[in-house]
Amino acid sequence: MSLDLPTLMIMQSFAMACSGALLCVAWTQNRTAPVWRLWGVANIVAAAGIVSLMLGATFHLIILSAIGGFLMPTQSGLMWKAARVFESKRTPLAYAFAGPLAATLAGALLPNFAATFSLAAGAAYTLAIVAVLWAGRADRLTARWPLVILAGVHSLALAIGTYSTFDGSTGQDSVPAIMSLFGFIYFESIIFALGTSVFVFALVNERNEAATKAAASKDSLTGIANRASFLASAERTLQRCRHDRSPLSAIMFDLDHFKAINDKYGHAIGDAVLKQFCDIAAAALRQTDLFGRMGGEEFAVILPAASIEVALLRAERIRLTFADDCQFVRGNRVNATVSGGVSMNAEGSQTLDALLESADAALYRAKTEGRNRVIRAAESSPDTVMSDVPRVA
Repeated sequence: MSLDLPTLMIMQSFAMACSGALLCVAWTQNRTAPVWRLWGVANIVAAAGIVSLMLGATFHLIILSAIGGFLMPTQSGLMWKAARVFESKRTPLAYAFAGPLAATLAGALLPNFAATFSLAAGAAYTLAIVAVLWAGRADRLTARWPLVILAGVHSLALAIGTYSTFDGSTGQDSVPAIMSLFGFIYFESIIFALGTSVFVFALVNERNEAATKAAASKDSLTGIANRASFLASAERTLQRCRHDRSPLSAIMFDLDHFKAINDKYGHAIGDAVLKQFCDIAAAALRQTDLFGRMGGEEFAVILPAASIEVALLRAERIRLTFADDCQFVRGNRVNATVSGGVSMNAEGSQTLDALLESADAALYRAKTEGRNRVIRAAESSPDTVMSDVPRVA
């Protein structure tokens, strides 16, 4: 049993129409995912383009062939637009139609190369899809890579089709035969339509799940790690430092007289003080350091591969900067300050709980000895107070 060309083209059109319709239906259930709508419409447009090309070649209607030649690269243009929307890149919709329109006009002027122009426009847009998806690979979404591969293969297929029509091995005004250099595109385009629809659907869901997970790990007010997320990351960091036999230091911070600030100036000012402290602390820490809100006005920092002297200087810098920058908040003289306690796990023998408890005990001493100071844990040097350590850059 042999597969005739009209049947194959009907299958191709049907597959594209179904995959497009499914994505559009999915979009109606989740209108925050415009990528599904654009990608779905692109496949429906391609289905219409295939029907137009088939009818145009069958009945020798130049207008239908021209419409098909415009619609096929429009599929790639809309998918390129969808990829840019997914990566939050502003792109006018007109850009998705510019290539197909240029190819159609060029084909009208040089009808012997109409199919070549159409295929070349589609190949260029599809290659641009690969570039856009590749540029956003830092988010490490698994579904991104099958999309890159499928788009890359489709771009290559269209480039081969461009070459076959340009050198004359495939006719410009006829439907290419299955057994030709161009023929494998019929099969590849079905895989491309179905495969990309599946992975575009998965890609958006994967990003949404990642965003939900990230939001669940952050403190809603300050944007830094919440207690559970911080402790989980700190435990992993402690294990890594233990394996590498490197020191690890911890800092516990607590804003001084914070309840009095809330009571006197209101919770809006209190929230602003918390945010300002977090901004100052985050700016003073390294990218490898961990910073989290333990609850209320209490915060913790983990500094991997850092001695207690480094941690003391870092904590003191935060304390001094906060005292200077938080004298006034929104026109109110709050004179907010912070106290801190520092501890170190030098040999990797301490647990995370013990390390933080040690820093917390030092913080308690800082509170009882007058606040607005940083003290190291008793086992490191019981009598060392860092209230007069100079500011460091």
